[in-house]
Amino acid sequence: MKKTLLFLLFLLSGIILGTIITNLAQDVSFLKWLCWGDSIGVGYPNPVSVDLAIIKLNFGFVLEVNIAKLLCIIGSILIYAKVARKI
Repeated sequence: MKKTLLFLLFLLSGIILGTIITNLAQDVSFLKWLCWGDSIGVGYPNPVSVDLAIIKLNFGFVLEVNIAKLLCIIGSILIYAKVARKI
């Protein structure tokens, strides 16, 4: 349980760091390659709607992947592997 929570923490920090790097690299010309990527999903950009007269449900899922996020996620998993050995 402890290792699972630690893994999720490292993974989430890698995703957040990748998003921050992506936002910072958008305006720098020689770092734009870090922003290359694509978005895939269901109900993207408009969510799939189901109207049941009493309740209206919207479904959607989007996965945005780019080079900076992938590098940060891989890095966080490698760091987790080193840290998890000591626990």
